[in-house]
Amino acid sequence: MPVVARAAAGQIVRRRRRAAVPTVKKSFTLHVDIVQPLDAAVGEGEADNLSAFVEAAIEEKLRRTQRAKLYAAYRAAALDTTFMADMRDVTARFDALVADGLGEV
Repeated sequence: MPVVARAAAGQIVRRRRRAAVPTVKKSFTLHVDIVQPLDAAVGEGEADNLSAFVEAAIEEKLRRTQRAKLYAAYRAAALDTTFMADMRDVTARFDALVADGLGEV
């Protein structure tokens, strides 16, 4: 059964329980000014419990980190003159084949 938590902007976030993936108990030290709003958010129904709230926050941070790495790779590729020349060559070759097999267009 999924755990349902409300996210910012009124969205509902569904946290899937992954039966095949075991959980691991970890201990963290957090500053009080972080814990108090977390406890309040859980108390207001933003998540079923603190673990669910923290897990959802960590998953979101991991997604943003991966996206930033991907965008950095895009930027690096765009600055690589050899890569960009190759991409222009491949694009030109495909452009010549756009109507291939369609008869007269």
